[in-house]
Amino acid sequence: MEISTPTEELHQQLNSWKEEVNEVRAEVKMMRERLEQIALSKASREVMTQVEHFENRLLRQREVADEMHHDIKQCAKKISDTPVTVTHDDRPVDDFDTIQHRMEIFQKLYVALKEDFNHFMPCEP
Repeated sequence: MEISTPTEELHQQLNSWKEEVNEVRAEVKMMRERLEQIALSKASREVMTQVEHFENRLLRQREVADEMHHDIKQCAKKISDTPVTVTHDDRPVDDFDTIQHRMEIFQKLYVALKEDFNHFMPCEP
């Protein structure tokens, strides 16, 4: 089924994703600061191993967030270069469906990371 979708709706979705990615960036920064506090304490070797594990995961999460932010901006630019209305069958532009799929994976992986991190934090010394 073909549907006409105004470009503005696509931009709203992309802006929503950019905001979400920025929120993830801010939360990752806070989590890294909390880990830094543990790293400066006299935590056990086991806890320090977990701190290093989460530092690596948070670093990678930040990299992925940066990539997503860039790619969302590129998709928005591509949409801006298209006519006012895009006709599609749930794929409004070449990259939109890819970005949407990647955003879903990004969200799932971040939720899993956050749950693991929150489970770890009560183990603080």
